[in-house]
Amino acid sequence: MPEPTARPPFLSPDSLRWIALILVTALITLLFFGMVRGFLISLVLAAITAELSRPLYRRIQSVVGGRRNLSATITLVLILVLVILPVIFVATVSAQQALALSRSIVTIVNTVTETAIHIELPDWIPVETGLGDLGPEIATKIGDLVTATARFFVSTLNQVTRGTARFFLDTFIFLYALFFFLQMQMPVMQQILHFTALAPTTQHKIAERAVSVSRATIKGTLVIGVVQGVLGGIGFYVAGIEGATFWGVVMAIVSIVPGIGPGLVLAIGVIYLAAIGQTGPAIGLGLWAGLVVTTIDNILRPLLVGRDTQMHDILILVSTFGGLGMFGAVGLILGPVVAGLFVTIWTTLSETMQPPDPADAPALPPD
Repeated sequence: MPEPTARPPFLSPDSLRWIALILVTALITLLFFGMVRGFLISLVLAAITAELSRPLYRRIQSVVGGRRNLSATITLVLILVLVILPVIFVATVSAQQALALSRSIVTIVNTVTETAIHIELPDWIPVETGLGDLGPEIATKIGDLVTATARFFVSTLNQVTRGTARFFLDTFIFLYALFFFLQMQMPVMQQILHFTALAPTTQHKIAERAVSVSRATIKGTLVIGVVQGVLGGIGFYVAGIEGATFWGVVMAIVSIVPGIGPGLVLAIGVIYLAAIGQTGPAIGLGLWAGLVVTTIDNILRPLLVGRDTQMHDILILVSTFGGLGMFGAVGLILGPVVAGLFVTIWTTLSETMQPPDPADAPALPPD
C-alpha cells in the first residue's frame, strides 16, 4: 500500500521569513515615525528648502573650491538672514497690527458710516428708496470680515509658534537638517524612492517631475504673492491705511485666488478711503493697484517659472487653503507641494499603465 504523500506547507520558509521581515520593518517604522512625529513638518520643510536652494548651494560651492561644509554654512546664513528673520519680523508686526485692528474696527466702521458719501440717483432709477441704509450695512459687513480675518491670522500664527521654546526647537531642527540635506549628493526624495520597488527610470521621472512642479508652484505662487503683498502694503502705508503690514500679508495669501487676488483687498482700501473723504489717496491707491500690483504677476511669472511644469490654478487654490487648514501657516508651502506630489504620482502611474503604442513597435521584417 503506497504511503500517503505529505501535503506541502501553506507557506514556504522563505515566505515566512519575508513576512516576518515586513512585519518587523513596519513595526519599527511606525515606532520611529511615532517618536519623531513632532518634528516631521520641520524635516519636510528642510527637505523642500534644500531642494529649492540647491542651485544656490552649488554656485557657492564652485566659488569656495568645492568645500561642502563651508558652502552649506554660507547658504544657511543667507537663508536665515534673507528669508527666516524677515518672515519672523513681518509675522510679529502683522500679528500686533491684527490685534490692534480687531479692537479698533468698530471705531473705523462708525467713522465710515457717519462720513459716507451719499449718492443721489436720478429719478428714473426705481431703486433709490432704501439705499441710504445700505452704507451702514455694507460697512458693518466689511468690519465683520476684517475682524474675522484678523482673528484667523492671529490664531494661525499662534499655532505655528506654539510657545517660544517649541518654536525655537522646531527652527533649530529645520536649520540643522537643512545643513545636512544640502550636502547630500542624492536628494532626500530620490533616497526615499530608492527603497521602493519602482524601476530606476520611474524613480528618476517621479523625482524630476515632483521637483519641477513644486518649484514652479512655490515660485509662481509664493514668491509672486510676497511681491504683490509688499507692493500692496506699501500702497496702503502711503495712503495712510492702518495696519499696512497686516494687509500686505493678507494680500500675499489671497494672491493665490485666480482673477481676484490682492485686487479685492486693494479695492476695499480704495472704497474705504473714498468713503471717509480721502479722494486723492483713493485715486492714487487705485492707480497703484491697477498699474503696478495686479500687473506684476504677468511680468514675474514667466521669469520665475520658466520651463517648469505648472499646476492648474484650481489645484493651487484648494491645496493652499487645504494646507492652511491642515498644517497651519506652513501649509502655504506644504499644501502645494503635496498637491504637486499627487499630480506627479498619478501622471506617472497613468503613463506606466498605458499599453505601448502600436505605431512605436518595430516593423516586422518582410516575408
